[in-house]
Amino acid sequence: MPVMTYLADKFHGSYQGGFVEHYVVFFTKLTDWTGADGGFSLGQFWFLLYLLVISIVGICAITWLNKITVNLKKRISFWMVLVLGLPLPLLSELLSIGGKSFVEYTYLFLIGYYVLADEEVVDKAEKNSLLLFSVGLIATILNVYLFIWSDVELTFLNIITKYVSEWIMIIALIGLAKRYFDFGGKTSDYMNKRSFLFYIYHFIWVVLFQYILYGFVGNTTIILFIGSVLLSYLMTFICCEISIRIPGLCFLTGTKYTANK
Repeated sequence: MPVMTYLADKFHGSYQGGFVEHYVVFFTKLTDWTGADGGFSLGQFWFLLYLLVISIVGICAITWLNKITVNLKKRISFWMVLVLGLPLPLLSELLSIGGKSFVEYTYLFLIGYYVLADEEVVDKAEKNSLLLFSVGLIATILNVYLFIWSDVELTFLNIITKYVSEWIMIIALIGLAKRYFDFGGKTSDYMNKRSFLFYIYHFIWVVLFQYILYGFVGNTTIILFIGSVLLSYLMTFICCEISIRIPGLCFLTGTKYTANK
């Protein structure tokens, strides 16, 4: 994390000090925890903290609902599943840290448990996956355009496209996964064993290559995107292969070490 916040401080805050000196800033500057201003950040590991808290809250809620014999696992129409995304804009600012709401993500966790775990819902998502993906993709493109490039500020429309993109894409990707990726093989086994390592290592390389490429190509979006993806994926896989072969790194990253990989 200190590497990424150091680069962020140099880029956004014109920080002139060295990397080692910046450790003081990292551990003493507590703002929104994103690290964009050079302050303390959990980086990609915010997900693990949120997952821990949301899992505890979710388990307590499910246990309580079971005790009072509330059966929420009832079959509902697929249209009602789509409607369940409507509360998301209202929940997004509740208990939000760095733009990530505990309430919103707990809601999604519980919807996943009570609704999206239903095979009938998954089958309907699979059946409509291409249509849903098209709608989600259009909403995503509009959201990005309105947020970054639009000369006219259309806040309400931007909010609508953001949450249509979020909710519809969740359902679409579940359906697409069921349709195209419901199988096993050497590639999927390989990725399963390295998925958590990939998550751990990827972000630092994305930030580093974004910073380096920006120095060469400036704000050329397509090169920044493609170059960062290709280079960071390559270096992340290399880090995964090195890490999985060293017992000490396996211990630090929560990966099971075996002699033959």
